[in-house]
Amino acid sequence: MTTAVAEQEASVLAANMNNYTVYGHVEEVALIPGDIEIKARLDTGASRSSLNAQEIELIESDEQPMVSFIFDDRNGNQYPMTLPLVEKIGIKQASGRQERYVVEIGLCVGEHYEKNLFTLADRSRMTYPVLVGRNFLKNSVLVSSKHKMTAKPICEIDA
Repeated sequence: MTTAVAEQEASVLAANMNNYTVYGHVEEVALIPGDIEIKARLDTGASRSSLNAQEIELIESDEQPMVSFIFDDRNGNQYPMTLPLVEKIGIKQASGRQERYVVEIGLCVGEHYEKNLFTLADRSRMTYPVLVGRNFLKNSVLVSSKHKMTAKPICEIDA
């Protein structure tokens, strides 16, 4: 690669990175609805985001199937939720294949808000009840493995 091409590629990369915000690998986030503020792990190795869900139950209906569950923040708070089922997916794990329900929830990290797809899983053995994956991060967030707790969730959300 010539020096001119390398400089051009570096310039394009720097320009693209200006549209991204850098957060730490652990941040306080807000889940909407519910305005639930909770620490989450921002994980570039996870393709999808995941929530700690207990008592997961599919509610069949003629219209839109719904999923009822309790989000446990592992700080002594439990939040019952019932949301539309977006899809059901298979996840490969060391222990085998597992089926998971997917729901859409608003997510605020720093000043960045968007609706995001989350798989529902028992994360009770994990350090953080919320895992933010690449499906959210890819649009405008870079993650620093050196930093954590760099911003509070302060999103302006149109109703």
